[in-house]
Amino acid sequence: MRAFILVALAACGAPPSAPVDGTPTLVRARDLDPDPRVVHVELFAKPGTHAYLPGKEAAIWGYADGPDGEPTVPGPMIEANVGDEIIVGLTNQLDTGTTIHWHGLRLPNGADGSTSTQDPILPGARYEARFTAIDAGTFWYHPHVKADEQIERGLHGAFIVHEASAPDVDADRMFVLDDVKLMGNGQLSDVTDQLDLMLGRQGNVVLVNGLPHAALHVAPGAIERWRFVNVANGRYFSLRGPAFRVVSWDGGALDEAYDAETLLIAPGERYDVLVTPEGGTSLITEHYERGHDIPDPGPIALIDLVSSGAPLPARALPSLVAAPFTSLGTSALTPVKAFVLKEVEDESGLRFMINDEVWPFNEHVHVEQGDTEIWEIDNASEMDHPFHVHGMFFEVLSSNGAPPAHRGWKDTVNVPKMSKVRFAIRYDTVGMWMFHCHILEHAERGMMGDLMVVARQ
Repeated sequence: MRAFILVALAACGAPPSAPVDGTPTLVRARDLDPDPRVVHVELFAKPGTHAYLPGKEAAIWGYADGPDGEPTVPGPMIEANVGDEIIVGLTNQLDTGTTIHWHGLRLPNGADGSTSTQDPILPGARYEARFTAIDAGTFWYHPHVKADEQIERGLHGAFIVHEASAPDVDADRMFVLDDVKLMGNGQLSDVTDQLDLMLGRQGNVVLVNGLPHAALHVAPGAIERWRFVNVANGRYFSLRGPAFRVVSWDGGALDEAYDAETLLIAPGERYDVLVTPEGGTSLITEHYERGHDIPDPGPIALIDLVSSGAPLPARALPSLVAAPFTSLGTSALTPVKAFVLKEVEDESGLRFMINDEVWPFNEHVHVEQGDTEIWEIDNASEMDHPFHVHGMFFEVLSSNGAPPAHRGWKDTVNVPKMSKVRFAIRYDTVGMWMFHCHILEHAERGMMGDLMVVARQ
């Protein structure tokens, strides 16, 4: 398997701190199986420490690579090729139950890792997931029990499934976008206030791959592939920097790439872009108005780009090979399921609801395998909600009646405040699948549901 240049970069606060000069690497998970078509990884969820700020070690929970490994934030990055058999063991060395969910990967229902498909892995126990890497793309893994707490503490990691034919680039970099809420001593805050619940915990330190604002050395004229995944509890990243050629979304490569000056990435979403980074510029995140009059902190620098080395010969951006996009082919006769997202605050506290129901006290949605339906997500609240469906991709049809500018497969879509998004979905795999807002505090407080796919009789 090819070695990839993977950098851990971050920014903290506004104005940003001075950049840290260097490009420390992400930990790559070790493949324990010599068979080139089998990827076997052993993860251990355990307590540890991590310096989000230089010289200040914070207590974290993280994934370690092997029994003697130290937990890292993010966790070890798993890499595979399309068609590989994946075996991942997770041993729980925490003092509470956990699970491991494979966000965006299509796999058997029993390996999904949600509390709708399995009981939490108890302290001291080991769980093993087995599945085949069906789709090339950028994915991630994380717990699906008390996710707002466990992901914030550091339990998350990237998962790349490589295409059979990768684009010719000078570097392929994974950027795990996140933020954390830190106290003055560098420790993670253990306070969850009403603002955290309303917005999703939005930290005061903005991260890329778990470390502070850094400088990235790039060769003049280089063409690079940058993979972005937003693992934050509630923060939206509105990226601006080198011009982006967007080549892949949640569900893999687009058959028609497109150019963008800015890129909005909601919690849970993934985007791959081709760029020609220029020294002396920066990748920043700008304020995005997602509701409830969140103050604008101004732009936050994520990566400062520094020219290094001899210039490379000029060449055109390569292509990312993708199968032609085939629409699910809906019509006026396609059944429509309506889902209304609401926020309610009353004497019992702050609740987040889908169709006036609060998970886990909700009625399961029952559908038949092989059917295609339209979901209409009506966001009747005063803030955006990123809507995620487990185990399958969908085709966005419209937002407030307007068709999307680009086509591709998604598993997470942002639904702006007081608006409606419609998407087509085909139920491929039997089992119980979750759907929910991917602002973690919202999902854990009710904005989640269960989709039961049954075999056709």
